[in-house]
Amino acid sequence: MRRLTRSIRSRFDNLVLAPRFGAITSVRTSLPMVALTFDDGPHPTVTQRLVDMFARHGAQATHFLVGAAAEARPDLVHALTDAGHEVANHTYSHTSLVRLSQEERRTELVKGREALGPRSNAFVRPPYGHYDMECARDVHALGMRCVMWTRHISDWEPASVEVLTERLRKAVIPGNIVLLHEALYTATAENRQDRERMLEAVDTVLGELAGRVRFGTLTELLKSGRPVLRLITRFGEDEFIEAQRPGSVQEEGRAQDDILAP
Repeated sequence: MRRLTRSIRSRFDNLVLAPRFGAITSVRTSLPMVALTFDDGPHPTVTQRLVDMFARHGAQATHFLVGAAAEARPDLVHALTDAGHEVANHTYSHTSLVRLSQEERRTELVKGREALGPRSNAFVRPPYGHYDMECARDVHALGMRCVMWTRHISDWEPASVEVLTERLRKAVIPGNIVLLHEALYTATAENRQDRERMLEAVDTVLGELAGRVRFGTLTELLKSGRPVLRLITRFGEDEFIEAQRPGSVQEEGRAQDDILAP
């Protein structure tokens, strides 16, 4: 009986709830196309390096930007979109949405979108991947679309260039949405890895697969097939959230302010 109940519940979720409240996790496509997505930017130096790198390889990506960081560097938001990249909402202050009231959550979502200006779109990715049905209902009510990922390469943890490169190679499968970080807006003491190894891994894989795989934006990938939608429930650990400190974007931003200060 329990098995039958679970089966009925699963069918209801897939047929009724997922089309309205499900997060996009991949795309069913027959084309050799992948969407690389970068979280936590814009970064004062890394973002422009990614723009230049992708231009060399004739590729584009989607960047989920933190609203506060985007407001601080609108020039980098423009640089991304002028180069054919897509910018999307990663909330305003990179906070765990499942730990907020509905009013606070909607404020984070709306301010994050507004910070990107007219160059934004309906896509939103919750910080840390923390999400539940209450978040999904708010996202839907605000006319947004949640995008998660198919694979990630754990580029926020210490790893060699070789390891990151191999992880990325394995993640490049048609229809996949790959999570990367051009910055760490918040971080713990254990994961303050700089972005150099990630940049080298991305550059290597783009070069290796040039002409065989199309690295495009999420919008482009979605036009090539049908999205796979999943109901997501992920809260994370309170201890992890409590351990978060300002990451690479905020640290480098403060360093530049110190240099420019009279």
